[in-house]
Formats: sequence, C-alpha cells, structure tokens
Amino acid sequence: MNRRQQWFDLGSKAFVAARPGAPNIYCCPLCIRGFDTPSPDVMSFEDVPPRSVGGKPLVLTCRACNNRHGSDLDSHLKAGRDLKEILEGTRETGGRLRIGEDRVTVRGTVFGENNTIREVNGKSDPKAREAVKSFFENLAIGSEFHFEFSLKYNEWRERVAWLRVAYLYLFALLGYTFILRKVMNPIREQFFHPDEKQVPQIIKIMTEPIPQDSIISISQPAELRSFSVKLQRWMFFFPGFVDSDSFYDRLAALPEKGSISVKGKPLPFPTEPMFLCDFQPEFAEHLAKGQAGQLNNGV
Repeated sequence: MNRRQQWFDLGSKAFVAARPGAPNIYCCPLCIRGFDTPSPDVMSFEDVPPRSVGGKPLVLTCRACNNRHGSDLDSHLKAGRDLKEILEGTRETGGRLRIGEDRVTVRGTVFGENNTIREVNGKSDPKAREAVKSFFENLAIGSEFHFEFSLKYNEWRERVAWLRVAYLYLFALLGYTFILRKVMNPIREQFFHPDEKQVPQIIKIMTEPIPQDSIISISQPAELRSFSVKLQRWMFFFPGFVDSDSFYDRLAALPEKGSISVKGKPLPFPTEPMFLCDFQPEFAEHLAKGQAGQLNNGV
C-alpha cells in the first residue's frame, strides 16, 4: 500500500506539473480519466510488459483499463510467445495426431529437431490408437501425418499489445507532458479498438530480433524525428517534440519491414515512474532541440 500511495501521489504531482491549475488527481495514462483515490478497487499496478512474459510493475493504471486490456491485448502477448516456442520445438503443447481419418490426443513437441510425443490416456478411440501405433511401427520415407493444435492468438492484437507496452515505458519515463498531446490520441484509440488498424504505420517489424531493448529520441533522418522503442522484434515510433503535425504521414511512407538507420539520444528504460518531462521541463526542451538537430547526439 505504501508504494501504491507513493506512485499515486507522484503521478498526481506530475499531472499538475504538466497541466498547471488541474485538480490534484491521478490521471490514468490509458483512458485519461482522473481518480482521487489509490484504492486497489480503483487503481492497479500495471506490469510492463505483462507478468506472463516476464514483466514487473511499472506504473499505476485504472482497474478498468488493466482488466480490459489484459483480456483484449495482453493474452495475445503470451500466446505469441507460446506459439513461437511451440514452432521452435522448445515448448510442449497438446493436440491431436491425425493419420488419415484416425486421430489420437497427444502432448509433446512436434516442430523441433528432437521431438517427443506421448498419448494422453483415456482421450482417444482404441481403434484409432491402434491404427496410429501401426503407422509409426511401419513408418517409411514419404509417410504423411498431421499434428493439429489450437491457440487463441491474433497477430495484430499481439502487435497492439507490444505497442501498449512501449507507450507505458515512455509514459513512465517522460510523463504527462508526453502523452497528453492531441497527437497521441490515435495511439490510445488503437488500444480500445484492437481489431481496427488505426495506426499501423507506427508499428514496424525488425528484420532480425535485437539483442537489447532500447528507447531513442531520434534526430536523424529528419523524416523520422520521433521517439522509438525497440522491443525484441518490434520497433515502435511515437510523436516527438518537433514536427508532430506530420508524424503519421511521415511514418506511413516507411515500409513495415526492413532496415532503418537512425541517429539520436539513447534514453534509459524506466523501472519505476520518473515523469522526467513533467518535473524537469528543461529536459523536454533538451529532447526537442535534439530532435530538431540542434544538439550533437549519436547512436
């Protein structure tokens, strides 16, 4: 409760610092609604990324957003990771082994180099089990069998979920000064309409997964002046503090996949709320000058 109260108070002060004259409330960074209590029934610790893929609490969000996005988006992060591991042969999964019209319920690894498959007792018709057993006892080159499994997974929702993770990293780092700009509204709308491709141009797929996640305030090339967050095989762009009016049009001209070379200032990954631009307005000015090419920063 002490940390919850501390983060609530810090966020309230950051909100007022970013919007002088605003009421002393905590503004949820996702729905932009204000709350006057840190009660667990109202506010929740937001794991960034979700705990299911190794995340830890980073900021507070309202309970409604946390619950809704957990169901709509975060579940697809875990499903995406599970699918990747299943196809690599490093994760077991349950499914059905099909040979012709005969099916046997099994569990194991199927897509890797060294696979193990075992029958799930009591789940298959005895005749089908015997037919499958005979097939493998007389297995010959060119023999064909199929493995069927199901996973509740939507690739676009996984992308949006990672976009949300990147957004929350930047909120924790830069604060309300960053997220309360009108240019950020389409990104938040994407979270609440996960099946609509509202901002597909800002989500890019890396040709190769990167060894280390990163946040960069980009100054060059000029058409990419923005903030970028690289997470595993994804690269996300967010409106910078300069040329924000043309942000979405500039990003739409980029290919979804490919190589992108940028120059700018590396920023730290936050491990707790920092809200640097709220409490240090000069830091926001420094980032704007860097993005405008008035400072020498390089990566």
